[in-house]
Amino acid sequence: MSELEQLCIRVDKVYDWVTRQVDKDYSFSGDEGLERLGFSCNNNEEADGDNPCEFIDDDDEVFVTVVPTDADGDPIDLDEIECVEVGRRQDVYVEDFDTDLQLVKLKKQGFFVIELRLNENGDPFCVSEPISFCVFEKFLLCAPEGTEINCHIYDFDSTGVLCCNNGEFLDLELTLHICQSVQVEAEVKVEVEGKLCQPREDIIMPIEKVCPEITFPPQCPEVFPQNKC
Repeated sequence: MSELEQLCIRVDKVYDWVTRQVDKDYSFSGDEGLERLGFSCNNNEEADGDNPCEFIDDDDEVFVTVVPTDADGDPIDLDEIECVEVGRRQDVYVEDFDTDLQLVKLKKQGFFVIELRLNENGDPFCVSEPISFCVFEKFLLCAPEGTEINCHIYDFDSTGVLCCNNGEFLDLELTLHICQSVQVEAEVKVEVEGKLCQPREDIIMPIEKVCPEITFPPQCPEVFPQNKC
């Protein structure tokens, strides 16, 4: 007699799953840009508007990075970045798939600070005031009525450059890179056998920076499950 028994379990079924990177550009130029940044340099927490170019030589390499924060500038986890559905869904016929999908609109909103370093792994010598971001995007998803959108940010990065001339601040250019995972889910009761899956290709044009792949912890097939299970 088999030791197995049929089980009915309650799970969140994934109706669709995509990942996407969104890039947002920022430009801070001249005295006005420097004021917007509100840098505090060399741990001078009372300063508001330090000029980072006064702390470096023109030929120094400066590493420009970002850290997600709350409105007060305190660091937060990626899961705390707001990513929510807004507006109503619309049915859209997609000829390539010969089916109707739903147009879903998502808003990502939060704050980040810019950190400047002379050593990639060293402490920052300048940190900006919190800078707000808000990104609105549209997705074509299998999202029928009764499903919910589960969106979370799994990578938050940037590329940037600081431009100085003889201690004068000229410009700071920054591109924010936000990598997001978007799942369409609904609670169902099922009896299943399955394997690990990955998100499908998003229905958009390709972009430059490649988001890191979503991975799962490795299994131990030599130990579990055993063949008799």
